[in-house]
Amino acid sequence: MENESADVRHLSERNAGITRREYATLARVHPDTVKRWARLGIGPQPHKVGPRLVRYDRGEVLEYLNISQAGASA
Repeated sequence: MENESADVRHLSERNAGITRREYATLARVHPDTVKRWARLGIGPQPHKVGPRLVRYDRGEVLEYLNISQAGASA
């Protein structure tokens, strides 16, 4: 049962969006740059998933970076 709840948590995190690190990889910048962009209101804004967990909407990130979703499956 413990593995099942971990799998469910993992799936819900994946559906919640992409991480700051994934966003930074797509943008080819350092994750701290993405954090600064969010603070300054540049680009897609993060969504809080938990007390310390933030995710970015994958579609918004790809649109902002002008990347086709078909070519960006990670």
